[in-house]
Amino acid sequence: MRKIFAILAIVIASQTMVFAQKSSKVTEKDVPTRFVKDFTKRYPEAKNVEWTKVDSLLYDVNFENNSSKTMLRFSNKGVETRWNVELQYTPEKIKSYVNQEYPKFKIKKVDIVDILNKKTYRVEIMKKKLFKKTEKVLNFEIDGKFIDEQGI
Repeated sequence: MRKIFAILAIVIASQTMVFAQKSSKVTEKDVPTRFVKDFTKRYPEAKNVEWTKVDSLLYDVNFENNSSKTMLRFSNKGVETRWNVELQYTPEKIKSYVNQEYPKFKIKKVDIVDILNKKTYRVEIMKKKLFKKTEKVLNFEIDGKFIDEQGI
């Protein structure tokens, strides 16, 4: 009986940690003032602005700028910028790498990521098999050279 309660406690604790890490949409007034000021200074003409709180000092803002979808991530370490790239404009070198090295995966999303003036491609890939979905993130240099793989 104690084993059952111990297992149940572990399951509940792990579920709580998973839900605690989920991001939530917030209004601009809930975002630290320095992040809002930085954002409005960079993109005064932004449209369809949506803020998301990832954790206590990590905020994302998704918006449209000149009909381009963009995302900024604000933290105490700096600002990360992501621009969505349509699949048709993704470099062939990246598409070929995914097809060759991950033949059962499909490209889900491609972004150009700028962190401290270093631009890279961030490619989300996904494989579905019956009731199981596997997702990975692949990072590439701006010239299409593979850097690394991350699980989601």
